[in-house]
Amino acid sequence: MGPHIAYILPRKLHFGPERATSVDLCVHDLVRFSRYCCTTQVFCPEIETPFADVKTAMLPPLGFLGNFGRAFRLARKISQSSTDAAIVEHHLPMATMIAAMTRKPVLFHSHVYEPAPRSRFDQTLRNLKFSPLAGVAMVSRSAAERFKGDFPDVKAPVSVVFNGLDMQDWTFGRSKDQSILLVSRAIPQKGLLEALLAILSVFAVEKDWTATFILSDPGDDASYLQRVQAAAAAMPERIRIEMNRPYAEVKAEWARAAIGLAPSKEPEPFGRTALEALASGAALITSGLGGLSEVCGPQALIIDPASSASIEQALLALMRKPELRAELARQGRQHVQKLFDIRAVAKSMDDFIDQIIAGRRAS
Repeated sequence: MGPHIAYILPRKLHFGPERATSVDLCVHDLVRFSRYCCTTQVFCPEIETPFADVKTAMLPPLGFLGNFGRAFRLARKISQSSTDAAIVEHHLPMATMIAAMTRKPVLFHSHVYEPAPRSRFDQTLRNLKFSPLAGVAMVSRSAAERFKGDFPDVKAPVSVVFNGLDMQDWTFGRSKDQSILLVSRAIPQKGLLEALLAILSVFAVEKDWTATFILSDPGDDASYLQRVQAAAAAMPERIRIEMNRPYAEVKAEWARAAIGLAPSKEPEPFGRTALEALASGAALITSGLGGLSEVCGPQALIIDPASSASIEQALLALMRKPELRAELARQGRQHVQKLFDIRAVAKSMDDFIDQIIAGRRAS
């Protein structure tokens, strides 16, 4: 028997197969392939159908004290249990509260670029929030380096734990359709309109290709999604805009797509959709900003995401040169299989958990 681990997902995520976010998928895979899977429990917001292959429990209700009340009740449960370490996903205040309320080591797992302090006072306040933590796991080297630069006084050890995929479960080498796939949140930073305008221009001369955009979470700017849908309506028979597809269906779309797009206009902390494109054997076109460069390495065509002309040029190159498409797909698959297979990624998290438990016992 290994240590007893609690993963905590405090935000309104969807820890189940229907509408899982990248954070949900990451945690699901980390637990499923952990050497401590049998002694790990995931605490998540209430959901009708959670993932069935890991042990789950629902978080306590918020109550009138909100997250503080939830953290208090959860901390009491963890303190009274055999839990050896807790990992709080993507929610620093909850991680701080649980670490301060228990004697158990708490690891904060961040999937974003942590906001830089706005002032000396803000830095002092943020340092106080990090001080009870036993460790910080960041989703990429890019995110970890930025964190260390912004918070040089944080004493907790910092480790990089990528997103991972079960490469044995992602087919490679099957025949591809002449199709382009983009999977993203429906927000301007993702470069959707620029990509769509490039596709419309290319499709005017390349008649045998289709494109699918699978989108989610327009946030507060629903008008941007409406603009994307209106642009795609110029070629409804060849361009599909779909919303909130279950992950199994997204995965099936990747298996068919010959070209993947990840044209983010801002640095990405990681870039899971780019990883999925390469794992599936799609040739990738990407901005390569932030953690995207770690995911794709040199095995992708790099574009200027603000320029539809740049995206159009890359699309034409891949459409008209099947040998280039095949070579990028082969190299991309080899790259992600070497670095991002979930077995190696889960081991890196398990090793970090061991480190923080040992560190707490020695202190």
